This record gives sequence, C-alpha cells and structure tokens, in this order.
Amino acid sequence: MDKREHERYIVEFPARFVGDCEGTAIVYNLGMGGCKIVTDRPLTIGDTVALYLNVPRQMFAITIRMAIVRWTLKYEVGIEFLGMEELERERLTQYLQGLAAAAA
Repeated sequence: MDKREHERYIVEFPARFVGDCEGTAIVYNLGMGGCKIVTDRPLTIGDTVALYLNVPRQMFAITIRMAIVRWTLKYEVGIEFLGMEELERERLTQYLQGLAAAAA
C-alpha cells in the first residue's frame, strides 16, 4: 500500500540543488510532496537543500526553497518538499495537472 499523500508522476528532467550539498540531478518522479532524483553527489538522509526543477516548457525553474533528503539508495535520492512560495506551489500544481491530463 502506497502511503504517499500526493500522486506521483513519472518524469525526466534536470534539476539543481544547493544546501548541505550542491549539485545537479535528474528528476524521475514528482508529486506535490516530493520527488525522486538521481545524482552522483553524496546526499545523506537529513540533508536540507533548495531544489530548482527545470521542468519542460518553463522559462524559469520551479523553486522548492526547502526540502529534506528522506532516503538514499546508491545514486537515487528521495526528497520531501518542506517549503515553497505560493507562486512556486501554483506553478508546480499547474505542471502536475498537465501531466495528469496527458495521462488520462
């Protein structure tokens, strides 16, 4: 049983993160509450980062100003979103609604 609060969508686009560790990543699944990234940077559980999602067809990255690493598995990292500005939340919501509509 999946205990996630938010629907997750399979995606593939680049991202950048800064904070306890800094680097680039590829986002492989995404929801309102978090995402899975793949990176060669050594993130550890409990690290906090700001995350910049370079979603397709957007001029500017969607900014998650505070996120925390919840799990790691070699190069895969589970990120939970803790805080984002209202405008960024709306942009992420619109992007995910587009994915949901495309999948329907």
